[in-house]
Amino acid sequence: MIKSFFFYTLLFILLSVDAFAISKIYLIRHATVEIENPGWCNTKCIHNYKEQYNKNCIQDFDPEIVLKKIDHPETIDTVFCSPQLRAVQTATWLFNNRVNLKTNENLMELDYPVIQLPLIIVPVKIWQAISLISWMAGSNQNDKPTYKQRKQKLEDFSKEIIDYAETYGKSVIVAHGVVNRELIKILKKEGWEFEHRDGYKNLSVNCMVK
Repeated sequence: MIKSFFFYTLLFILLSVDAFAISKIYLIRHATVEIENPGWCNTKCIHNYKEQYNKNCIQDFDPEIVLKKIDHPETIDTVFCSPQLRAVQTATWLFNNRVNLKTNENLMELDYPVIQLPLIIVPVKIWQAISLISWMAGSNQNDKPTYKQRKQKLEDFSKEIIDYAETYGKSVIVAHGVVNRELIKILKKEGWEFEHRDGYKNLSVNCMVK
């Protein structure tokens, strides 16, 4: 009788702990890319800059500054990662080769086309903002996937990230600023909340919990 009581008490405790376990999703933005900012640009200049940005390596950084924002980083064995060079290099710097790096094209940066304004010369960041906003609004399209298409695929892929976090306790993503921002919007709709908000700068770590 006493043994049965202790057995069911222990079982109840274990089930209660599992029921109230917190799942976490960490969204890391890649490190700074080693590239010179050209300053004021025309359409051709910003197009070339964008292409070079996708090819260049990242700058050196201290992994510990990032890892201290993650609970028990030594227990991480799988990382979801954009296949683009800057993300893969960042993930490798952070976790060496001890993790399973699951690259997925849905985590690639949203590849908006450069808006065609041949006579305009403005700073790089303004070009990027104008091109991105007009692409999201549907007025700047070419043969690339549309914003709605990318967003839908990212939403579909988020289910894998969520399932992994709910199964193993946490998911870790190394991707890009705009992608991470979109993922956070998706996660919020699914009931996830910020545990730690870190913005979208290079090497930022946003943590969502549920």
